[in-house]
Amino acid sequence: MTQPARRAGTALAALLAGLFALLAMAPAASAAAPPDAATVIASWQNTRDKLYVMSGASLTSAQQSEVRTALADSKHPIYLAAFPDGTLPNDQVKSYMTTLGQALQAEGRGAASLAVIDGQTLFATSGMVNQRTMAQIANLSATGNTGDVVNVVKDFVNRTNAAVNGDRKGALGSGSKAGTSGGVSSGVTIALLVLLLVGGGGLFLYSRKKRQQREAREAAELAAVKQTVEEDVTKFGEEITALDTDVKMLGEGGGHLNEWQEALDSYEKAKVELAAVKRPDDVRGVTSTLQDGRYALAVVKARVNQQPIPERRAPCFFNPQHGPSVRDVRWAPAGGAVRDVPACAADAQAVESGFDPQMREVMVNGQRRPYYDAGPAYQPYAYGYYGGFGDVMSIMLVGTMMGSMMGGWGMGGYGMGYEQGMADAGGDMGGMGGGDWGGGGDGGGFGDFGGGDFGGDW
Repeated sequence: MTQPARRAGTALAALLAGLFALLAMAPAASAAAPPDAATVIASWQNTRDKLYVMSGASLTSAQQSEVRTALADSKHPIYLAAFPDGTLPNDQVKSYMTTLGQALQAEGRGAASLAVIDGQTLFATSGMVNQRTMAQIANLSATGNTGDVVNVVKDFVNRTNAAVNGDRKGALGSGSKAGTSGGVSSGVTIALLVLLLVGGGGLFLYSRKKRQQREAREAAELAAVKQTVEEDVTKFGEEITALDTDVKMLGEGGGHLNEWQEALDSYEKAKVELAAVKRPDDVRGVTSTLQDGRYALAVVKARVNQQPIPERRAPCFFNPQHGPSVRDVRWAPAGGAVRDVPACAADAQAVESGFDPQMREVMVNGQRRPYYDAGPAYQPYAYGYYGGFGDVMSIMLVGTMMGSMMGGWGMGGYGMGYEQGMADAGGDMGGMGGGDWGGGGDGGGFGDFGGGDFGGDW
């Protein structure tokens, strides 16, 4: 080899060595940023698929299929997004989950729950279950099904449904709640096959019967909620009719015509919205419209009677049909703690005089109960009336059935109350290792959303 060629080869080797050294010292490419909320929501909405999978997520096609089945079988709507490991940094979890929840609510899916799987870490939040419980559920689902992402999701779905139904033991009990997994022993598999052969179509008929029973129960709940809202709409219309003559006598100079028209429009809008109700969550819009209309009607009544214009306050807690409250009153439900609740003048006076307020009661299993103790189907009913008044609901419903199941979005703004942390949630945030993340005290509040690590090699 000639001298110039040898020198050129040496120079090239040195150049390559330097390039390799630079590449070795360069930081690894950072994980892609998480998709914006609009992208995830659009995927859920347009594909009618409750599972969003970001490119690079560690879910095989088979796992995705099983996860979709688990989400589809859930009575309570649950939406899931799967990201590659490290896509959602700890200090961004809180803001991202909050934004995603708000976007879900804006699309009329406020009475749902959502979860994000980042690599092998599960985060969760809900519009129906309080955030403290959801964080515990996420951690229990992750740590109870190590290495099996499908069972993590099945466990999470079952626990979340239990929480929505008020079953604390089912939601927070120890052990896996995933049910029978794909990893059963051969003996169990044989036994199941024998049962299938012996039972023939019996199992299919049983499953169909259970589904029919569930659908009948859901239809009955929807009918009851619609009946309740229909009563509210009818009552509002009757009050408008009763005031019509006084409004006409007041003439056009009373400064009330805008509010009167708003009340009339709200009544018509509420009737249209009620006719379109297909599920309990739809009634939120109806009661929100009624709340607006009732305030407008209260303004008209004040002008007709030459009284001061009422303050824009939350409806009377005891019965939203009573219209805007006039002040807060100290009150406690049976066996519950005392708290301040908004009340109309008549109910405030009754409570302060030692009498019972005129409570809004609804039919539940043939018995009349206060609306706030009527179960999860009535949550949207209450949200529509009170959700736009800050944390009024979280205060006034403490200790009630509805209050125990309150979720993170819809109560005066998604994200309220997360700063207190999760002192007893536990959970492993160490990638593949152990250790306690200490209730999410550092890391921007991510602990409030769970952060359970299910590890394993999947």
